Formats: sequence, structure tokens, C-alpha cells
Amino acid sequence: MRQLEAAAGGGDAAGSVLIADVLVGRLLASAVGGSADAPRDPLVVVTLLGVDGKRYLTFRATVRAARARQAVTLGQALEAYAFALEVRRVQASLPG
Repeated sequence: MRQLEAAAGGGDAAGSVLIADVLVGRLLASAVGGSADAPRDPLVVVTLLGVDGKRYLTFRATVRAARARQAVTLGQALEAYAFALEVRRVQASLPG
């Protein structure tokens, strides 16, 4: 989370989005616990967690833009950061 904050605070919008992507990926993997019968599709996991699917799809579009080295605004980076925080909050509330 510190790297994400540092990148966003330093004006590196695309970098902060890519860091958020790694963080969200780890949080989603942690949420399913690595079980063999756990869902593998991140959209399914997001939906099961009760996170808004539309926000996830917007997040993914921003990540694709950052990976393609397209312009990413600081506003988009902050939305990605907020999404990562939301996933972290939900994941932390899970039992176990």
C-alpha cells in the first residue's frame, strides 16, 4: 500500500494503477484461500465478495490503459487506489 501511495503522491498515475493491480490481485487470491475448488475468475471472486462489478470492470480498463502506456489521469489513479482499498477492507472482514 505504501508503494501505491508513494507513486500516486509522486504524480506517477500509471505506476500507481499498476501497483494497485498487483495489490488487488493478491487480495483476491487471498480471499479465496488458494483452495482447489475456489473460483479462479477474478470477476466471480469480486462478485462473491460483494464488490461492485462495474467498478471492477472500470478498474480493469484503467489497468489495461496503463499497461498499454496510454494516458492515465491522476483521477483514474485515485479511483484505482480507492478500489484497492475497498477490496482490502472487504477481504479483511472475511472470517479466517
